[in-house]
Amino acid sequence: MLISELAKEVHENAVAHGWWDEARELPELVALIHSEWSEALEEARAGRPLVWYACGESENGTIPCNPADDNECRMYGREEQCEYRGHKPEGIAVELIDGCIRILDVIGYKNAKLLDPETGLPSDMASLMDEEVIEANYDLPDDTPSLIAWLHAATSQALLEDGDDAERILYLITAMSMALVWVKKQGIDPLTLLLEKHEYNKGRPYKHGKKF
Repeated sequence: MLISELAKEVHENAVAHGWWDEARELPELVALIHSEWSEALEEARAGRPLVWYACGESENGTIPCNPADDNECRMYGREEQCEYRGHKPEGIAVELIDGCIRILDVIGYKNAKLLDPETGLPSDMASLMDEEVIEANYDLPDDTPSLIAWLHAATSQALLEDGDDAERILYLITAMSMALVWVKKQGIDPLTLLLEKHEYNKGRPYKHGKKF
């Protein structure tokens, strides 16, 4: 899948949900990417799984759907999905994916043509998830706090860099690639999870109660 195609889809969905009704400047967009990385850290601090779905029968819907046996859940061991199992994916990996979705939104807004071969930027999603390429250029940490620190650092460069849009986008792509590869190394298909969260986002209400 081409990055430009996915970025276009993500940006169109963001526009449809009201996030671009007013002009948005790069500092705000970068801050929102930072917010997703920080939410991933908070998921780790809370001891939550990489990916989880809330149990609707639990108090405030904050307990992961992860029963140990049929004494905990009447749906345990059944093939069909429990009606109380939430549809929204949550967790450390999901928050990292949310950061990637925000980066794709910026790419879609800036100009998908930035990703043509002449710029030297990667053009397809598979290239972003190449472990050998990332690990050859970056010392990708295994622990979540260190990863988040590196993601914040790479993301900030997009704002601090005095170059053109292609150079700014490159820093964001680097952060996205690091996040995707880290998720992949945890045994999770990052593209499948990204598409799942994107599909969920399509069904969310207009701005879902947030100002920006």
